[in-house]
Order: sequence, then C-alpha cells, then structure tokens
Amino acid sequence: MHILVPVFFKAPLGGLHSHVYAQAKAIIREGWRCTILCKPGPFAQQCRDSGIEIIEDDFSDLSKSIAEISESFKFDLIHAHPFASREIGQGIAKNLNIPILLTVHGKYTDTLVDDCDEFSRIYCVSLGVRDHLVKNGIKSLHKIFVYPNAVNTEVFYAGHESRLDRLKEVECFIDNNMIKGCRIIIFSCRMGIDKKFILNCVKDAWIYQARYKIDSWRWIVAGDGPGKADLELAANELNEYLGHKCITFLGWQSEDKLNALYQSADLVVAPGRSALDCLASNRPVIAIGSQGYIGAIDEGNWYKGSYSNFGGVGEKDYISGELFQDINSIIYDDEKLDSIGKFGRKRVLDSHDQKYWDVWLLDQYREIMALYDEARSLSCELLEEYSVPDT
Repeated sequence: MHILVPVFFKAPLGGLHSHVYAQAKAIIREGWRCTILCKPGPFAQQCRDSGIEIIEDDFSDLSKSIAEISESFKFDLIHAHPFASREIGQGIAKNLNIPILLTVHGKYTDTLVDDCDEFSRIYCVSLGVRDHLVKNGIKSLHKIFVYPNAVNTEVFYAGHESRLDRLKEVECFIDNNMIKGCRIIIFSCRMGIDKKFILNCVKDAWIYQARYKIDSWRWIVAGDGPGKADLELAANELNEYLGHKCITFLGWQSEDKLNALYQSADLVVAPGRSALDCLASNRPVIAIGSQGYIGAIDEGNWYKGSYSNFGGVGEKDYISGELFQDINSIIYDDEKLDSIGKFGRKRVLDSHDQKYWDVWLLDQYREIMALYDEARSLSCELLEEYSVPDT
C-alpha cells in the first residue's frame, strides 16, 4: 500500500509535525510506502533523514500541483490534514479515484460543512474537536472518529525518583547556581501567532511572580517562533525586577532533550501534545492550550484536559493570576507533585500510548481499502451485467 500524507503548515516545526511524523513511521514499519507532501524546510529534511519519502511543494499553485502529482505518482490512499493540504489531497484523490481521509486538529471546520461526504473517515484529535464539528453542522457523523495525539513512550519515559537526581539532568542546560534551593518550571511550547493566548497566560504569571517577589522559581523555556521575542522582553523585565536571571531560553529542542528537561522539572507548563509528552515523563503538568486554560492535570482535571486536547478546544476563559496561583498551590509540595506526575503517566499509558494508536490507525487503513476494493469490484460487476452487447 502506498499512502500519501499531505500536510500544510506555517511554523517550521510543532505538534502537527510530530503527529504526522509518527503516522508516517507507523506506515513504514508495517512495510508500506508513505510519502509526505509538504513545504521545503527542517521538517522535510527530518523526514528524509528517517527514510520517509518526500514531495516538496510550496502550495502556491494548488491546481498545478494536483495535476502534476496525479500524473507522476500512483497512490492507494490519501490521509490529509486541514486547509491547503486537504484541498490538494482532495484534488489528487478525485484524479486517481482513491479514498481520502482527513484529520482535524483544532477548533475549525475547514470546508467540511459542504464536502464531508467526500471523505471516507474524519479523525479528530479529541472528543472536544468532534463535538465542535457536530455543533457546527457537520453531517455523516458515522464517519467521525477520535484519533488522539499519542506519545512515543520509548522516548518519553519516567526518570529518577529522587529530586536531587532529577536536578542533575538539568545542569547541562543552565547554570548550576540557578537551581540550588530553587524550584524548576519548564515551559514548553511552539511560539506561533496562534499561541498568543498561551504566551499571555505565562507573561501574566511572571507579572505576579514579580509582584510577590518570588525569586525561587526558575523557568526554563523550550520552543521557538514569532512570539519568542515578545516573551523574552517580558522575561527580561522579571529578571531585572528580581535582580538576577530566573528565566532561561533554550530554543527548539529535540525529543530526547525534551524528555531530559521534563524529567528534571518540578512542574511543566505546556499545551496539547507537549502536555502529553511531559506526563509520560512522569512529571506534573499545568495545561494551557491556544483555546483554553485547563490547570493542573490531576484526577479532577484529566477528563477536562483530554476532552479539549489539553486546551486546543475551549472559550479562552482565564482569570488574571490563575496560572500563578495554580503553580504556587503545588510547587513546594513534593508529595503532591510526585502523585499527580505518576497519575498522569498512568493515564497516558492507558489511553495515549503511540504503540496502541499505530495499530489502530493501520487497521483503519486496511478496513477502508477493503471497503473501497469491494465497492469497486461491485461497480465493475454491475457495469458488465448491464452493458449493452455489441451487435
């Protein structure tokens, strides 16, 4: 089987890329071919380095790209992602007369109100995303499935039990003097324009940290994007107000380094897929998504977080000081931090393990292709049965 995965994005890397990368690796491990259609850049190179076939396209002339790709390649199935990648996928699927699937990642409907019947399956990354589609008039509800973000638990795994051993892991990232007697908070996020709500929540927490002159919280920020410069300005204000550096920016980090960072943390602040990765690393998380504030992921908040893809769906409800208060309520309670960290890891292993969802997705592909082949065979039989004989 040869599967085309078109994906359009503005940020060079992020949670969408991780989702698609995991999808492609699962396809290849099964012995099938996977080709990702995407813009040139670091993601395309990452895929090439891993043996994934790539078609580079700048998505500037979709009609031309659809025609050229349809003429040059043969695919059995297309699994598209939203907007321009969905549009180019639909065009190729029509030209080649093959099934197309779509994954919806957030609070939007794209063109599904008008053309949902064109897709064999529509996958949503959470129940909240599915409900958003239903509330906005998407029909063919039997086609909509929840296919959540999942975690590679071989990369994101539980680390040291001892806090002192965990802190040793972070010494390679920041000055050792920063962490003596302090609490380590990791903020991990792609800093795109669409993440403005998340970045504003963090900046709000820093304002309260300055107001209450708390100099024992040490922040390590992992991520990059257009919003980073503004966040750095806010960090400099807090550093200057407290008279020392309490916020360190590391930029974009590989998954291996992120796991080491998460394991070293007392607490992590993160959205969506990053929140799940951190929970798999056995550390407590306060989840904030681009569409809503969730709070600490514990027994009382797990379903709220999971339902919304950890803030990816919501109404952006946030009370100034809320993140600061949530941090302050647990940051010094080691027993509480360990308890909710272990709870989160168990829930990830139970319902968000990549190994399980890889098998599930491949079974979906098999089922769709079997139904497609059956329908095509029946169509051919009907044509033969009702064809007019030559005279």
